[in-house]
Formats: sequence, structure tokens, C-alpha cells
Amino acid sequence: MSAMFAVPTAPEEIHGLARAFDGFTAATARLEREYATLRARLARLTAELEEKNRLLAESVERERRLEAEALRQSRLAAMGEMAAMLAHEIRNPLGAMELFTGLLLEDLRDRPETVRLARQVASGITDLNHLVTNLLEFTRTHVPRRQRVDCCALVEETLRYLVDLATAHAVVVERRYAEPVVHATADPYLLRPVLLNLMRNAAQAMPTGGTLTVGVECGVDGTRVTVADTGPGIPVGAEADIFRPFFTTRAKGTGLGLAVVQELVGAMSGTLAVASEPGRGATFTVVLPAAEKEGSGA
Repeated sequence: MSAMFAVPTAPEEIHGLARAFDGFTAATARLEREYATLRARLARLTAELEEKNRLLAESVERERRLEAEALRQSRLAAMGEMAAMLAHEIRNPLGAMELFTGLLLEDLRDRPETVRLARQVASGITDLNHLVTNLLEFTRTHVPRRQRVDCCALVEETLRYLVDLATAHAVVVERRYAEPVVHATADPYLLRPVLLNLMRNAAQAMPTGGTLTVGVECGVDGTRVTVADTGPGIPVGAEADIFRPFFTTRAKGTGLGLAVVQELVGAMSGTLAVASEPGRGATFTVVLPAAEKEGSGA
């Protein structure tokens, strides 16, 4: 009796198993490739999501900072208006006090002890006048009238206002002029308070004595005016903050002087830089546009 179905031989069974195994291997490899593709896509999507979250967080933080800065500017504007009004009101009686004190000093020349007290009053009036001037300069919109300025002569003129303060602090003034006359393109009415603020700060940084060095020279980047002291220097980490309004490292400072200096130097298209070493003083460098040579037709 013949069989109805053919019984597979052993080699045929092995061949069939091999084909099945090859199919399984191919399917496994395909699944692994698809899984790897899915993992790569998931990693890319995760990275994109993290980047979007980071940008969103930065945007929120930036908006928060902008709101805080807008509030700060609004407060500064309101305070500036009030300060300008008060400064104008204070300046009138200050002028009269300064005049009368000068007359008093003349009348008391033969009374040394009384003259000493009167000089203290005069020094206080000078400080108040300087504070009022800084308040007005800080709140004022500056439109510079650029002209050819002899920086050496302006430095000498400004140093005259510093005689009493330098004497009181036992400060020695050293001049370093590259030439007797060094010109810059600037507004003398804006440059004068710049120099006065820098020099006063330098002298006040040396209450027990020191050397105030003022230099003027022509550099490749413009006319450079430097004011250096031998005081304690700027505290580490405060180099950027010293130009912020109302920031001060002195117990009796107002924090307006350097803010005014930076504003006025910028108005004259100049730059302001500071270098400091703890315990060895600070140097402020003002760079102003160089003056065109006379007869150049500029």
C-alpha cells in the first residue's frame, strides 16, 4: 500500500529549519534597525524638547530681567526728576554760602584757629556743591559741543580745584604729559567734571597720603588721559559695579561720580577703562577722539 504523504527526509528537514532560521534572523535584524531608528528619533525629539524648554526658560528669565530693569529705570527717572529739582533749589543758597565763606576767610586771616574752622565749612560747601553738580549731570541729557581741546591745560585748570583736598589728604600730584600741549576732540564743559570726579575719587582713596598721577598722551586709539592713585585699589569683583549708579565702596560715598564719568565720556564718543591691583591702587583711562591737525580742513 502506497503512502498518501511523502515523509520528508532528514536533509529536507534541516534545509527547512535553516530557511526558517534565516527568516527569523532577517526579521530580527530588521526589528533591530527599526528599533535603532526609533531610538535615534526619540533622542532627537528629546534633545529638541530640552532645547525648546531651555529657550523658553531663557525667554522667561529675559522677560523677568527686562521687567525688573524697566521698573528700575522708571524709579531712576522719577528719582532723577526729583533730584534735579532739589539740586536746583539747593544750588542757589550754596552759591551764597560759598561767597560769604570766602569773604569770611579773608576777614579772618589773622585768626588761625577761626580760619581753620571756616576752611572746614568751606570744604563742606565744596563737597555739597560737587554732589549737586553730579546730580544735575546724571539727570541731564548731554549734547556735546565738540571742539579742539588742550587736555594738558584742562587738567591743570581742574587740579586747582583739588588743592585743598590734596593738602588735607597729604596727596602728592605727579604729572606725566607726553607733550606740553596735547589736543583731543571733546567738549571742555563735559570733560572738566570727568577729570574732577576721577581726581577727587583718587585723592579720597588715599586718606593717609599717596601719589596722584595724571597723564596725557596721544595713542593709536586717540588721546589718552589717565588718572592713577596709590590707594587700596578696587575690591575684587567690583570692577563692573563701580560704574553703576549709587554703588560705592566708601562709607560716605554717593555712588554717582563714576556713573557721571561714564555717561559724559560716552557722550563725547570716548571710552573709559579701569585697571586695579589690590593694595597698589587703581588707574582710570579716558580715551577721546584725537584732534585733527590745524589746517587739515576737517
